[in-house]
Amino acid sequence: MAVARATRRLLLSKRGYPDPFRLQLVAGDTHFPNGAVVALAGTNTNNQGRNGHVVGPSKVKNIVFVDAHAMVTPGSGVEVNSPAAACTWQRAAEKLTGINTPVRTLYSGANTKVSNPGDLIFTDPVAGMEWDADTTNYSGFYRTVPTVTDSLSSVTNNSVGSAGFRTSGGSQLLRAGGGVLNNSGTTAGPACPPAMVLGIPYVPMACVIMIVDSIGTYKDDTNTSATQGFMARSMRSVNGHCFPWHKQGIDANKIQNQMVAVAPVQKLLWPYVTDIFIQLGTNDIAASADLATMKARFTDLAAYARSIVGPYGCYLRVHASSIIPRGTLTGAQNTVRNDYNAWLAAKADGLVDKYHDIIAAAGDYNTYPNDTIHPGPVPHADMAAVVSANMVPYVDPFFEARLAA
Repeated sequence: MAVARATRRLLLSKRGYPDPFRLQLVAGDTHFPNGAVVALAGTNTNNQGRNGHVVGPSKVKNIVFVDAHAMVTPGSGVEVNSPAAACTWQRAAEKLTGINTPVRTLYSGANTKVSNPGDLIFTDPVAGMEWDADTTNYSGFYRTVPTVTDSLSSVTNNSVGSAGFRTSGGSQLLRAGGGVLNNSGTTAGPACPPAMVLGIPYVPMACVIMIVDSIGTYKDDTNTSATQGFMARSMRSVNGHCFPWHKQGIDANKIQNQMVAVAPVQKLLWPYVTDIFIQLGTNDIAASADLATMKARFTDLAAYARSIVGPYGCYLRVHASSIIPRGTLTGAQNTVRNDYNAWLAAKADGLVDKYHDIIAAAGDYNTYPNDTIHPGPVPHADMAAVVSANMVPYVDPFFEARLAA
């Protein structure tokens, strides 16, 4: 019966399903904070900048920016409610098609919003602005902490047009004509892309959260607005369009550190997407987890994802990629890796909607540039091509969907 309902919903979507009406992720280059906290410098208690976001294959309205006052810790992936100081936020949106006039976003009608550790904060929908499909537009930010001894959150990833600087100057969010900010006389960084750019598309459009470790983040790939690891590479162009994406993770991350009970703030963002992609896992094996432990950790994440109703009234779809070989694994650990990959490929007891086998694309670990763990840019591009091709049918949020009612 559930399959029949999903099939009917898919046919409806192909025939012109009613317009979407729930907020969802609508653009790429969004991240849960994952860089080391950055202290302010000199007399600079303000931080401002702008970041670009490529819209998916549908025009979008009701644009909302989300910021997270929490982070995943570099070197472990542990979620912490940091930085410790409260932060006062301002945001603006720029549409780069037509007249480039930045529009200030509001928070329940106010110009600013204070976040405290552990908070997610949402702007009001941006008044009078829509972003066209397949265009790059910008989010601007201006944030202030109480004293120069306080710190700001950061993101390690170099997204489209990333720019940020610390300053004692006033906000440039509404500068005439938009464009590059004047950072004369300031101290560099950190750039601060929003945790999410939400909106309502005119045409049903899928979107994904990627749960990643160092390989999925970008280590040993070029960290640019067109690359940034195989996961970002793949979602930047799925059938020629951005598949709206958000990253959660950092180097040394484990499934163990992303489980529901220990990473609750990140999970608050899951209802705004249609798909969850679990790439990490190699560091769990390196810590000598056995197959039963690996299955239990994955099940914790995947079962939770499949219990969440996304923006189209369907349960989230779950993707998993294979864990690639690495030179540091023992024979016993490789047995766990092979058996775990086989379990994922067999749909993980019904928890996986799509398995992405990237082992061949990853190549020989003895050819990796810096160690036998992290592929270089060429394998990253090859792995991305596999995932990108696999994601094509999932652009339709009703493909293989399971209705919640």
